[in-house]
Amino acid sequence: MNGGIEVAGDAVTGAMLARTVEPAHGEAHQSGHGACLNCGAALDGPYCAQCGQAAHTHRSFAAIGHDLAHGVLHLEGKIFTTLPELALRPGKLTRRYVHGERAKFVSPFALFLFSAFLMYAVFSLTSHHGPEGQSNGVQMNAAARAELAQEQAKADARIRKLEADLAQPGLTRDRREALAEALDDARDDRKGLTLAGNITNALTVDGVNGGVARTVGKTINAAAKNPELAYYKLKANAYKFSWALILISLPFMWLLFPFSRRFKMYDHAIYVTYSIAFMSLLFSLSMIMTALHVTSGLVTTALLLFAAWHMYRQFKDAYSLSRTSTILRLPLLYGFACLSLSLFFTFVAMMG
Repeated sequence: MNGGIEVAGDAVTGAMLARTVEPAHGEAHQSGHGACLNCGAALDGPYCAQCGQAAHTHRSFAAIGHDLAHGVLHLEGKIFTTLPELALRPGKLTRRYVHGERAKFVSPFALFLFSAFLMYAVFSLTSHHGPEGQSNGVQMNAAARAELAQEQAKADARIRKLEADLAQPGLTRDRREALAEALDDARDDRKGLTLAGNITNALTVDGVNGGVARTVGKTINAAAKNPELAYYKLKANAYKFSWALILISLPFMWLLFPFSRRFKMYDHAIYVTYSIAFMSLLFSLSMIMTALHVTSGLVTTALLLFAAWHMYRQFKDAYSLSRTSTILRLPLLYGFACLSLSLFFTFVAMMG
């Protein structure tokens, strides 16, 4: 119960942070008269021309709930304009925002903040469903799983042998201490194998390839004595440093249009931020559907195809490319996206 309240709070916090960085143009509906309560300038419209504060301010108790709902859900403004455009016409949304149509849409960074916190909250709520020890995601491939099982069997056999040796009568004090120390080391090694397998599975679920996942698993073996802390750090770092995925992706976007004067780094940043925000929202939807047991192979395939189509559509329209030019660059775009994710998850694991 406490965990659910905590992650719900994370989602609300993300929305409030997004609201903080989001410009509030076009949302006031009541014109003011007299002087601005903030700076004293004469009012001529719903906002003060000097400081930007709304002319009409609330002081009723009910206004607290209104302000909270407005900050979290942004009911009166841009979210209902932005989300349909982002889902169905992402490239045109990106281009319109870059070219100056900004007051009517949620800014990409505000949407990115909200989607990152929402994904973290949903992941926290849905990643531990089912019986203990049962995994809900994609597991390691068969060869890696067999290799891990073999290593775990060896570790178990060593533990049993040491326990049997330690149970024998007539052991000297030094011999007993040596066996006890060896048994502790063997048990620690066994915990490390368990943790490595669990983290590798978790990272594979999130789309990291097996090589990176195994590397990360080895890196965090040092935290085998406290696997819950290690898992918490990885999960926390993933959303704490989510902004790094934008920075990692920018050089790859530049490589798609090297030395082009048509597109600035700002244009790439807007494209990447909107794209990551949408994929985060789509991934959150997928996790919710999985938790509700409404997913199937067909639904999963449809979501993957929609994500691939979304990348194509946004890329083509945002950069005003021809169909041929888009198709030629599309394999590089998909490859760079996978590479950026791999680098990001490696960075997150190393930060833990």
